[in-house]
Amino acid sequence: MFVILKNLKLIIAPIGTLCFALTAFGQGSVDENGVYRPTEQEIANNKRLLELWKHPTFVTLRLISARRVTTEEPSTTPAPYNSDERMVFQLFITQNSTETLPITSSAGSLYRGYRPNLLLDGDEVRFSSEAQRNIEEAARGRTSGSVSSRFVEPGQERSLGQFSLDDWYDWPLKPGHYQLTFKRRFAFDGDWVESNPVTFDVVPRKPPTPVPAGFSLQLVIERPKEQVKGQPYHLGYDDGLAVDLVNDSDQRVPVSVVDKYYGHRPQLTKDGSVIPYSDEVTKLIESKEKDTRLVEVVNPFFLDPKTTQRLDGFSLKQWYGPLAPGIYHLTYRRRFEIGGQWTSDSPELVFELSH
Repeated sequence: MFVILKNLKLIIAPIGTLCFALTAFGQGSVDENGVYRPTEQEIANNKRLLELWKHPTFVTLRLISARRVTTEEPSTTPAPYNSDERMVFQLFITQNSTETLPITSSAGSLYRGYRPNLLLDGDEVRFSSEAQRNIEEAARGRTSGSVSSRFVEPGQERSLGQFSLDDWYDWPLKPGHYQLTFKRRFAFDGDWVESNPVTFDVVPRKPPTPVPAGFSLQLVIERPKEQVKGQPYHLGYDDGLAVDLVNDSDQRVPVSVVDKYYGHRPQLTKDGSVIPYSDEVTKLIESKEKDTRLVEVVNPFFLDPKTTQRLDGFSLKQWYGPLAPGIYHLTYRRRFEIGGQWTSDSPELVFELSH
């Protein structure tokens, strides 16, 4: 193994190792082509570290769930996941050698250097065909792309990153009881280190609760300007609009979706024509409708009967491209759960747009 420095960037010669760019403080020389030439002492130290990482008996890996709702801390026994929910886990490393050691990751190291092992009711879950193909391609290739290095001190835990199961398995996962471990190796032909297990259940998503009769929305201008009687409101492109949620029913309404581009839908018209959303917003809406794992959710809370609540607001600028001055008509609707029923449209807000 040798490390070269070209254009002042550390890169690893392609010899099949995953783990590190060494000789960060070397005493070698740079030739006329900008290539770093390590000393014999540096080469020997690199070889020593490579052998050390091939048999990392001094390494411990800790696996926990990633935070997904505001009220649940990361855990080895997270609350049940809905079958179509995105499932993300965090992996940490502690090394207990007698020295500070470098660890390097490259753009191509995910499928070469990591392996999840997922059991469903005791039976191993196969990787998706795409993940299996990525694993095979990584095994045939060499470490390439950008390389980032960091040093891990003895006895101090450091994060190795977050990992989503949909990178490895067909989706959605079947309902059942699961156990997950992650393995990591730090050299191409080195030994694997396995984490602790994380256990969790996957359950079918419950049918959403219908929006009761008597529930309505009301658009409100957050900072209204003076209005001439009989004339439309005046509103700026980036002025704030609020929405009052009016629950005149005798039922509590559950709310779990807080995602602006999944749970909210303004509709803006001018001269009888609907104004389209901006290209960016259109893409966000399409991606979340196609894959609800991208939808931002929280633990359900409830809108109590006979109450009015204001949860959030928006501006036209967040949804639309530049708008010409003129008279506009705006309505708004919401849904509160994934796959849930839309509320009825709010009454029209008629306003004159000024810049």
